[in-house]
Amino acid sequence: MTTITDSTTDNRRAIVRIVAAELVRNATAMAKVHDNDVIEYIVFTAIWVLNSQHLIGDPRFAELRTLPPNSARRPVAIADLKRTIPMPDEILLTYLERLIERGFVEKVAGGLVVPTAVFTEPGMLKGANELYDRIVVMVQAMRAAGFAFGDHDADNPAAAG
Repeated sequence: MTTITDSTTDNRRAIVRIVAAELVRNATAMAKVHDNDVIEYIVFTAIWVLNSQHLIGDPRFAELRTLPPNSARRPVAIADLKRTIPMPDEILLTYLERLIERGFVEKVAGGLVVPTAVFTEPGMLKGANELYDRIVVMVQAMRAAGFAFGDHDADNPAAAG
């Protein structure tokens, strides 16, 4: 748990509001690719995050168009997906069937994978750019509210405590 020292302004509620508002805006915007179905977006996103979380920080795949190949994606078991996004089985399985039917997800040995080709579609590239832009806005709002991202915020006067 984060503690507040006497020299630090308690801005936690403001930061929580900013992040929560952006989470809702992002989910709504990203759901466009999923026929405006936020739950489908969440299920889809959980799968690809679990497929590729081991690649976070890998400079080979940092740029928008340098996607990891299918062979680098780790299949996710349904049990792991359930732990990540708990929901009733019938709802999760309905969405998985829909995602597989639409070609967003494939069943492979070991579980489920979002294939690389899905991320090259124009709607997905547009969504990635839009999400990045929203994150920039969120970080700016957090800094304006006095949130410090650590030592790297030395040039941010609002973050000084």
